[in-house]
Amino acid sequence: MGGMGLFDIFGRHDQPRPSTVTFTFEDAAYTYDDGGNASTNAAGAAAAGNVGLLATSLTITPEDRRVAVIGLNGAGKTTLLKLLDGALTATSGSVRITAGDDELDPGVKKDLRRIEDLVGRVRREEIPNSYYRAATIREAIDQPLKKHKVPESERMAIVGNLFAHFRLNAVARQPASALNSEQRHLLAIASALSFSPAAIVADEPTKGLDEIGSAHVAEALFGYDKQVVFATHDVDLIVRPQYAISRTLVVDGHRIVFDGAPKEAAAFYNDLVRRRYEESKLAH
Repeated sequence: MGGMGLFDIFGRHDQPRPSTVTFTFEDAAYTYDDGGNASTNAAGAAAAGNVGLLATSLTITPEDRRVAVIGLNGAGKTTLLKLLDGALTATSGSVRITAGDDELDPGVKKDLRRIEDLVGRVRREEIPNSYYRAATIREAIDQPLKKHKVPESERMAIVGNLFAHFRLNAVARQPASALNSEQRHLLAIASALSFSPAAIVADEPTKGLDEIGSAHVAEALFGYDKQVVFATHDVDLIVRPQYAISRTLVVDGHRIVFDGAPKEAAAFYNDLVRRRYEESKLAH
């Protein structure tokens, strides 16, 4: 399932739109210039200073179809994801995003525009502010497509497919303000997919939901045929066979400390949490 994207509409027609991307970090690091980091965990920020991510070398290929990133608050997960999707540019080292024959640098303005089309961003249940100004969520998704001159028949197909897949048909004529938390999570993912990116980078796409809501969102996200890199605190989610998570990164102290299969990563992370808990008890 998937609709036509911005690049399909007025991109280069002499080559097919890439359906996957490769992310490559070469000693990529990020330091925040305001003395904080991406986490809202004040204790973690104070302890870590202004470091977001230490020098990291990493490659995520199309074969890594679903990659999970887990770690404690303040560990560096959000910084890592923002470097992946171009929201941040590495302050040292390099990040490259390869799509087809093109190698893109998020620090180059014209490359970043292409990256923003190829890599959809999901931030929990955050949806664009413009969605709250639209009369209905169907109109909210349709308006950006219309602005980019997508023909009406194609817009109807894109919105129809997304709303059917993400179980939003029943609330399609409701304003965004009327949605519950689960529906906002689903709409945030649908919004990121509306221009048919090659990959999705999702920061805690099930955050704040109960077990049933989390399952609904996970089923919809992983049931959509897209390459996904996502951060989560839900360790049970990453080991469930129906979601077919292929690889898991554990982030701690602003660096990747484990990179491997989900079950082994979950065991490593649980041991890490226990160690941190014991350390905190001794400190007090």
